[in-house]
Amino acid sequence: MTDVLLDDARLREFYPLPSQSLQQRPWVRANFATTPNGVIKINGTSSGVSGPPDKEVFRFLRNNCDAILVGAATARAETYSTPTQNAGTSPQLVVVTNSFDIAETSQYLDEQNPPLIATSRLSMSKNIDRVVRISNKAKVLAFGEDSVDFPDLFSHLFTQGIRILLVEGGPLVFSQLLLDGLVDELCLTISPRIGSGTPTGIADIGDTAPIEMTLAALFEVDGYQFSRYLIKHL
Repeated sequence: MTDVLLDDARLREFYPLPSQSLQQRPWVRANFATTPNGVIKINGTSSGVSGPPDKEVFRFLRNNCDAILVGAATARAETYSTPTQNAGTSPQLVVVTNSFDIAETSQYLDEQNPPLIATSRLSMSKNIDRVVRISNKAKVLAFGEDSVDFPDLFSHLFTQGIRILLVEGGPLVFSQLLLDGLVDELCLTISPRIGSGTPTGIADIGDTAPIEMTLAALFEVDGYQFSRYLIKHL
């Protein structure tokens, strides 16, 4: 394990852009922070788990993606707003919801940089009035009948020029992506503290076969351990 200075040049060594070209879907890079005892939120948000070094990695990964995907519950708990990059270009924000529990006052609803709200056809039909009310601040599309069909969503994103998709949570979304075989890379931060609250872990794949990974990078800064894994696809 290596202790490093966090600057963009070094971070590019640890988090290189993918060289693999995938067929009809983006490269999916997930980013999570956890305590050693599996707590990913303290007092309802990830800020108590994170710290300055982790925030630098978070910023770097956002600056090196085409789109950010997050579940609606996580976007609400973390008070998501329109993501921006240092160069001033905003990655596309993709918010996934099966219930369409989208507050019309959400900060990420933005006329200048409208997010993509991905939902199901059933959810859209049940919430058509709300869909219409936010139509000037978001693009709402349905993928799947009863729940979001992630392969269909990712195929759509690919047609829109999205080549690197950063997944920021939450565990339910990440778990489904793992089960669908749609995650290529996991960037994991382990915080130097035992977290209070209920340990949930970053994913729950039930009784399915373990998902194997290869360790691609490992380093430490101020007690925070950073690792990058490549998912082994069968």
